[in-house]
Amino acid sequence: MVTERNFIKAWENRRLVAGAIKAAGVRADYQDYADLLQDGVLIYAGMLEESSGEDIDKLAFKKILWHTLDELRKTQRRSERNEEINNETELGMAEVDWDNLVVLKDEVKKLKEIERLLFFEHLLGQREVTALVEQAGCSRRTLQRVKKDLLLKLRKALEK
Repeated sequence: MVTERNFIKAWENRRLVAGAIKAAGVRADYQDYADLLQDGVLIYAGMLEESSGEDIDKLAFKKILWHTLDELRKTQRRSERNEEINNETELGMAEVDWDNLVVLKDEVKKLKEIERLLFFEHLLGQREVTALVEQAGCSRRTLQRVKKDLLLKLRKALEK
């Protein structure tokens, strides 16, 4: 629980917070700048509450910087997922090419077990890769690499 005194001290030193946000590459006209500033002030106040060391400003600066970078990554991932969803709905409206379906049917027979799992569960079944990690018995990064290779393999088969 942050005391009022520490919150006021953090608010009065919000230039440190703004500097950390700026160091993360966020300009003041960014749409979520106010939210990031508020989060930074709360982080700084929490750090003031936890310790009374001399280097608290340096530590708070780094913590706010990393928090801001994490938030920016989350926002980027959300927008990429939304873009993927939009692309998939556009693909769903395309006409069905029966020759491609026959080629895909033949290619699926040649796939390894992990590739089949990704093809049916992730690409067709819309399950997230992270949900398939336990079922596949490997890391998310490995599944992402296999997915990339699978998509390349299917694309080459369809282009023949």
